[in-house]
Amino acid sequence: MQNKSKAYDLSVYVLIAILIALGWIVFSHTPHKILSWDIFGYYLYLPFTFIYDDLGLRNFDVVRGIIDKYQNTMWFYQALPQADGVWVMKYPMGMAVLYSPWFFAGHLWAHLSGAETDGFSTPYQLSLLYGSLVYTLLGVYFFRKNLRWFFDDKITSILLVLIVFGTNFLVLTVYHGQGLMSHNYLFFLFSLLLWFTIQWHNKVTWCNSIALGFLIGISALSRPTEILVAIVPLFWGVYNKESLNNKLALLRKNLPKVIVMFLLVGGIGSLQLLYFKMMTGKFLFNSYGGNAGEGMEFLHPYILQVLFSFRKGWLVYTPVMALALIGFYQLYRNNKMIFVSVFLFFISSFYVIASWSCWWYADSFSQRAVIPMYVFLALPMGHLIKHLFEKKVIIKSGFAVVLVLLLSLNLFQSWQFLKGIIHSSRMTKSYYEAVFLKKHIPEGATKLLLVDRNKSPEQLLSESTFSCQLIVHQDLAADPQAEPAPDGTAAFKVKPESPFTPAIDIPWHQFGITEFGILKINAQVFCETSPGANPFLLTATFKHKGFPYYFISKTINSDKLTLLQWVPVEMYYLIPEVRRPDDVFRFTLHLRGQKPVWVREVKIELAQPQQ
Repeated sequence: MQNKSKAYDLSVYVLIAILIALGWIVFSHTPHKILSWDIFGYYLYLPFTFIYDDLGLRNFDVVRGIIDKYQNTMWFYQALPQADGVWVMKYPMGMAVLYSPWFFAGHLWAHLSGAETDGFSTPYQLSLLYGSLVYTLLGVYFFRKNLRWFFDDKITSILLVLIVFGTNFLVLTVYHGQGLMSHNYLFFLFSLLLWFTIQWHNKVTWCNSIALGFLIGISALSRPTEILVAIVPLFWGVYNKESLNNKLALLRKNLPKVIVMFLLVGGIGSLQLLYFKMMTGKFLFNSYGGNAGEGMEFLHPYILQVLFSFRKGWLVYTPVMALALIGFYQLYRNNKMIFVSVFLFFISSFYVIASWSCWWYADSFSQRAVIPMYVFLALPMGHLIKHLFEKKVIIKSGFAVVLVLLLSLNLFQSWQFLKGIIHSSRMTKSYYEAVFLKKHIPEGATKLLLVDRNKSPEQLLSESTFSCQLIVHQDLAADPQAEPAPDGTAAFKVKPESPFTPAIDIPWHQFGITEFGILKINAQVFCETSPGANPFLLTATFKHKGFPYYFISKTINSDKLTLLQWVPVEMYYLIPEVRRPDDVFRFTLHLRGQKPVWVREVKIELAQPQQ
């Protein structure tokens, strides 16, 4: 199976050129804020364990002070508050473990340079940035070693160039501090894992066994679904009944080493469970429970969207990877020994990726969650390239042209992404067509993007033309519990002992939304006491299995309400991207004061952009 390297392989020079290019990009494109957004969440374990001695973030003023000073995030979604004042980190701790050498290096750097030793000053941020580059370079180095095991020098060189420059790998590992994200670290771990899988099956040693157990465990601790990578060494060499029996015999023969591997995987994975037990009293805890929009939809995966959508379709923005999918046929024909393990891992892992409800994975270029699998997908891609390069000159030449075109398209689209021409999360088919191969955004093209959900509903309504339709008219005067208001009008009396109006619940599918919608909610109220002294508010939310996507409330101001008269109060609600058609919108009026408020009717209109 192994291809012996010559003294001066072309792929060595290609590797050196790639490593220099990646390093140059990182050192010449230092982002303004490195420890921000998701990376901020991965990292929180370290400073709050080793500097602030407050892993539960009980003194939240410290967190607030850090965010105010360094602008790490616009809102704090990186941990979940609990009833006892403890905050539970949203993200698993594996990334923090991998960050730890660079954190301690940054801490020493801060001490020696006289910078603030608060865990977030410049030495910490740069140490994490440059340390992550080390992982990137090592990942590519071992990636090349793996390729050289299966392919000759020419195919290895082509694969190195295609994966690094022909996919979203480049943008999402070295630009804008993306090298600190989990996909870059997992690419490094998977490159090592494939290498030690090969070595373990050549010679079962304690070193190879411990390395495999550690790599599987830390991968799963970084992203729990990556436990699936254990499929690769488990099924390596298995393709029929005889090979299965041989594999079982190999495992039995080396049972102590296999047991140590399993113990390492379980031991490393248990660190997260112990953390949850410390923070919540339970070993199992859904740290993503604070956002109903994030979760697994195993029965309703978004496979077609992940593959082909113009919003974030993997094969739309990274078309060269279609060669890897086609190449599985050649992998089966030419190397059955590894086909089952690689194919099973890809199918199972891709299914999990496509089952994530936020299938576009926020702001990114193409599908960032697939990047770690490039380590393995390069194998079927390489077999396809090898097969076609053995054909007649006209076929080989035509295929070479296709590879150059795909490589060029990706580099250009990567440039478009970095320049903001390709949007990071709001792409549509019509906008993609408008900017295809363009160096500038055509005038008016931004109107073709998906709605900007960072804008307020009022702002969106002012920028476009909407059509409105009445969805709900709740006549509370006809409610069985209605009673006369002070002016004699029948109405629903909201009082301290029953501080809510009857809830209005509407399933998402009843709205018939084609693009997006804004709800205009109007309630007729009668007050005897100023809302300043007797506060009440309008509340609106969508829920998935009882968990809110997006909850908003509007407190009524005294200067906008006349006492002892029926007056309208209103609010606007931008409908979120929900997971299931039966997810429910709910509206109520909530009294927080001690004096009653009467409500006569509630109207809800749906505003949709005119086509």
